[in-house]
Amino acid sequence: MGLIRSTTEGTSQVARGFFTALFALVLVLSGLYLYQNKWEEAAQQLPILYELSDAYKVGLRSLGGVSEQALRRFYELNESPDLFSQEESKAPPQVGLRSTWKGKKILAKLEKAGFSGGRMRAARQFVDYIETHKEAAQREMYKYKVPASIKLAQALLESSAGQSKLARRANNHFGIKARLSSYARQKVKARQYNELRDEDFLFIKPATGVYNFHDDHSYDRFETYPSVSDSYSRHTQLLTRPCTPGQKGCYSWIWRTFPVGNDCDITEAAHVFQPASGIAPREFFDGQTTVPYYAACAAGLKMAGYATSRTYHQKLWYLIDTYELWRLDLALLKGMEE
Repeated sequence: MGLIRSTTEGTSQVARGFFTALFALVLVLSGLYLYQNKWEEAAQQLPILYELSDAYKVGLRSLGGVSEQALRRFYELNESPDLFSQEESKAPPQVGLRSTWKGKKILAKLEKAGFSGGRMRAARQFVDYIETHKEAAQREMYKYKVPASIKLAQALLESSAGQSKLARRANNHFGIKARLSSYARQKVKARQYNELRDEDFLFIKPATGVYNFHDDHSYDRFETYPSVSDSYSRHTQLLTRPCTPGQKGCYSWIWRTFPVGNDCDITEAAHVFQPASGIAPREFFDGQTTVPYYAACAAGLKMAGYATSRTYHQKLWYLIDTYELWRLDLALLKGMEE
């Protein structure tokens, strides 16, 4: 009897151990799933609506759409009216006079949607940031074709509306990293991370130095700029430099492939980048492949490896939709019709 009881108890212990280990494994896998899909957004506490409205289509219709003439004049600089002819030292250009973007209306919409407390305070910071930088984004859009909506959404996301440590300490609003020198790469290969120094990293003008800020690695350095406008200029430089489509880090093809005011099919571009991105066309937006131009541009950034976040492109779409940043793009395009 003692032997039978001992055997039974041993079997029970093994079973309990197995189920305990199985339960722990389930918890770990569940936690990993939540981390990858939800906690990333929760940790960042983005004050956005995780749903898409038809406001863009309604707004586009109310403006009478964007004419082919306006698109042609916008994308062919030689024929464009000089909307930004004023000197930088004078009053800012009044391109936004015909804009339908109103910060107070956005905040009222979010309050109606149930925002309160901390989320509402964060939303006000986002609106204040847009008010401060929207004309700079429109100026860059006019010159280089990167939609103001995309630039502002990336800045809001990367800098937490200018409140991040990197934005405050380095005027870096887009998370642009300094590159490793050949000497630094040798140190990294040898895992001599503690021996890396600021001078081991390369930066590009208008950057004037680097700042050590933990991101993917503890040794990461980010470019520092004299002003926020320099950060905006550097971001445009990165997104428009000549490159070969299909390669990681190539973004210049995006802006004319997905023209402002159009619904765009991302299928062909996604297939070109799929070997590098590992993302099939239908995986970007839950099966949708024809999306508003700004969502297509966001997908293009993700295709070309701008960010490691699995949901980066989706967050840009939600940001643009929540804060109706497309209104700034349309205002500039409508100005081309004048």
